[in-house]
Amino acid sequence: MNSHMSTVEFFAENPDLYLWQVYLPISIWLIVVLAFFILLMKKYTFGNWSIENPNPYEGETFDMPRGIFRGTLTLTLLFVVVILELVNVRITGFEEEIHELMVAFQMMLAFYFGSKVMHHMTSTDRKKTEYITTGTLLEERAEDEFGDDVAAG
Repeated sequence: MNSHMSTVEFFAENPDLYLWQVYLPISIWLIVVLAFFILLMKKYTFGNWSIENPNPYEGETFDMPRGIFRGTLTLTLLFVVVILELVNVRITGFEEEIHELMVAFQMMLAFYFGSKVMHHMTSTDRKKTEYITTGTLLEERAEDEFGDDVAAG
């Protein structure tokens, strides 16, 4: 490949490479994710739930467990970024074409891990404040909630 050839020119001359390296893996991934969601909807949304055996995730999005959509979106974005980075290894200049997607991926990582750090910090601060104000933690008080040694449960 000529080092001065742009990415667009390269893929214009080799359309099969773009198909096999970018479109096919991403299309297969999307089909797998769609099949995954169909199975989840069959199990949780349209499952055989009754009054005696209710859906424990009722009230969540499509009555599915929490985090399914967020996790799937994260894995999908990660998969797409890995595919595009693998193409970038072979083709010089491809990164300029996908720069905005890389920025979005970095922002997603920063938001996800940043929100997790803040969640853990606030829960730790809440426990410290509870201990300072009452001298005991919520967990210690919950163990002796009924004040009866015979009570079980």
